[in-house]
Amino acid sequence: MAGSLISGRASRAERLEAMAEKVAQSAARLPQIEDGSPEQARAFRAERGNPFAPQAVELAEIKDLQIPLSRGSVRVRSYLPSGLEPGNLPCLIFYHGGGYVLSTVDDYDTVTQRIAQYGQCRVLSVDYELAPTNKIRSIHNDGFEVYRWVRDHARDLGIDPQRIALGGDSAGGNLTVAVTHACKQSGYPQAAFQVLLYPSVDLSMGFPSIAEFAAGYFLTRKGMEWFRSHYLDSPAQASDPELCFLEKDLAGLPPAYVITAGFDPLRDEGQAYADRLAEFGVAVKHECYTDMIHAFISFAGGIEAGEHALKRIGEELCGALER
Repeated sequence: MAGSLISGRASRAERLEAMAEKVAQSAARLPQIEDGSPEQARAFRAERGNPFAPQAVELAEIKDLQIPLSRGSVRVRSYLPSGLEPGNLPCLIFYHGGGYVLSTVDDYDTVTQRIAQYGQCRVLSVDYELAPTNKIRSIHNDGFEVYRWVRDHARDLGIDPQRIALGGDSAGGNLTVAVTHACKQSGYPQAAFQVLLYPSVDLSMGFPSIAEFAAGYFLTRKGMEWFRSHYLDSPAQASDPELCFLEKDLAGLPPAYVITAGFDPLRDEGQAYADRLAEFGVAVKHECYTDMIHAFISFAGGIEAGEHALKRIGEELCGALER
């Protein structure tokens, strides 16, 4: 993959990479999520699957756990790479994307397998309850409770509590950010590191890239509005100060690795959050894959840059979580 297509600032290449363009064009021809219900969208995705998902890797262990919450429990899938023995392990808690309405840990199974392998850490992938049954503030609280439970029970899980990272893509990036702010607000210990993959951090949808890539680039503006209609209590909630992460004091948050994509409606807000972290003295590295679409890592089985990004995530985790 040409290194010139990765930039330290959010920008677009002259054109989409060929496979990314193929995925975007295929998505544009399919029924659009905003034309149906969440149940219909989930059923269609389950039937169709993802033909470009990353290839599976052989790990030492993959198993499902149930983690208690104040309002029930949540399934968490645990991945342990080969060659690592439980006991004082580094760990990534991963929150998947899907606009808080779609996707499960099953959909992300090979993504998280490869992150575990490349990052040489245990990965705990959280199957949080989706909207509209669960709204955004409740999802944020569940994500925070999962982090607290894992840290409080780290020794029982064979995890080093000082080497826990948080990460997620798109809505999962929003959830990651929310958990770091919940830690700050409550005084609970922060994670050691955060991985933000084309994160959603501006629910008002006010950045130029939202309009520039409103249609035809996999994630669409209408799709984003459809997601918001299900995970927000009301349109006005997009301006709730508790959810306006770009306006908050970011001092003391964990060091961050941020990935954005050049042809992504969320590109500019990802750059803005990386800039704000830096303004508050948080160590941050941002890499924009300038010829990519939103969610390109999920298509790493067909898009070469997706596999490259998975390796980069692993490298950053190894560096951040070394003893």
